[in-house]
Amino acid sequence: MKAIVVLLAAWAGVAGAGALDECMIKGDHATVTRCLVDADKDAQAALNKAEGDAARRARELDTATGRPGAAAALAKSMRAFTDYRKAQCDFVRAMYASGAGADQGQLACMIDMTRRRARDFQF
Repeated sequence: MKAIVVLLAAWAGVAGAGALDECMIKGDHATVTRCLVDADKDAQAALNKAEGDAARRARELDTATGRPGAAAALAKSMRAFTDYRKAQCDFVRAMYASGAGADQGQLACMIDMTRRRARDFQF
């Protein structure tokens, strides 16, 4: 039992920073959920823009070099990220063993991972 508590405490320390922390200070459960939904929309919009910009650069590179590959590699990466994000955030949801806050934890995970992915495209 002690090992489980330590594991959950360590996990919470890593997963706790981010969207959930930003929204928890907003108020009650419903207000936090609204905050997370809004943050998810913003994060997804930023990712869509970043992916669009990256796709444009990849196509330009493919055209300039005459070698296809960058655009296809980006598309593969985007699909893999979407699958990984879902699996990881499903895991986060499952870690809320009591169920309380599981939906918020999962959504916060999605937001945090989406924000990180958007930053990955800033090159």
